[in-house]
Amino acid sequence: MSEHSTTQAVEFQKTAQNTTENEAGISRSLTILCAATVGLVVGNLYYAQPLLAVIAQDLGLTEAQVGGAASLGMLAQTFGMLFLLPLGDVYNRRPFILASVAASVLALLAVSFSDGIVWFSLACFALGISTFGTHMTISLAASLAHPQKRGQVVGTVFGGLLTGLLLSRTISGVLGSAWGWRPVYYVGASVLTILFFLLWVKLPNSIPQSQMSYPRLLWSMVTLLRTQPVLRLSCAYGAAAFASFNAFWVTLAFHLERPPLEQGSEVVGMLGLLGVVGALIAGPVGKLADTYGPQRILATSMLLTFVSFAIFGIGGYSMWALSFGVIVMDLGIQAIQVSNQAQIYSLIPEARNRLGTIYIVIYFLGGTIGSAVGVWAWSRFGWIGVCTSGGFFMGLALLVYLGQWLYGRVKEEN
Repeated sequence: MSEHSTTQAVEFQKTAQNTTENEAGISRSLTILCAATVGLVVGNLYYAQPLLAVIAQDLGLTEAQVGGAASLGMLAQTFGMLFLLPLGDVYNRRPFILASVAASVLALLAVSFSDGIVWFSLACFALGISTFGTHMTISLAASLAHPQKRGQVVGTVFGGLLTGLLLSRTISGVLGSAWGWRPVYYVGASVLTILFFLLWVKLPNSIPQSQMSYPRLLWSMVTLLRTQPVLRLSCAYGAAAFASFNAFWVTLAFHLERPPLEQGSEVVGMLGLLGVVGALIAGPVGKLADTYGPQRILATSMLLTFVSFAIFGIGGYSMWALSFGVIVMDLGIQAIQVSNQAQIYSLIPEARNRLGTIYIVIYFLGGTIGSAVGVWAWSRFGWIGVCTSGGFFMGLALLVYLGQWLYGRVKEEN
């Protein structure tokens, strides 16, 4: 086994050094469609967050139960990415993306029919599994992009992910306040049905870039993770960022409904809308990464995210402070993710889906841990526990970055 792994490592290194790319580029309209696809599909998983208190009351459940079901959906998303996303390296990505959208429609309807914790949990799990098409879409856009513009394209498409993630909270918060939580999922299913037909017409086929058996395909990701230090660091930073992000958002509805704030789900949605400011910088951040290199952006971005949790902790009972903190946090989170993905999608062209799989599985695993820790911290220590846990994740990432920087300096001097 060791000899086989060594052989694979050599193959990957040769590929990284010798592969030349002849990519024609991706049109602006297709980039926007990919961004919309990513945002709409991944956003389905976050409709519940502003509505957790409302869903708990309607189904006769506790906050911890519905919060746990939401975390289960995140975990399911991780498994879907791990076992389905790598197939994009050996098969045409188009049918997988279409299947992801169709499955999401069915899962949204299943959530809307929930009548108890078991059905709601299973439906959230199905919804999580069906989102695997989001990152297959990102890897498709990265493959179609011209190398000199890959960071900008990835940034724009990934900006769709964060926009969808945040706007889904706004939409579900407003609609849930006006109509109740079930119609939110009816609307989501209707929008995705329209998206499915647009993709059927516009989405191009992709040419498989590798020929491997499924077991070898999965095992090759172990070798990639072992032999690519940039990938490992990007995974660590991304997981920490998404953990802190979810620790905040999964508990915000509980915090806002309590005295002295006493706000409903529509306010959670409006705070999510503020976070779209971060998504608007996705393309520019990607362009900066193309020009100056993503490493220069990472430290500042992680520090911004860390500071946002200090703002949440100090001003947690002021809507102004919460609003400002959301803008700061989402600016930092967005810049971190764009920088990370610009790096990993430039490593090995024919392994982009596997590189994306490794990154996004660890990324969402971090998000799942963050959701679970956030719910636990809220139930045990309240809002200050949530802020401390979110700050801890980003503080840990900053320490890793600092250690890596110091190691590089010492290595240069010697």
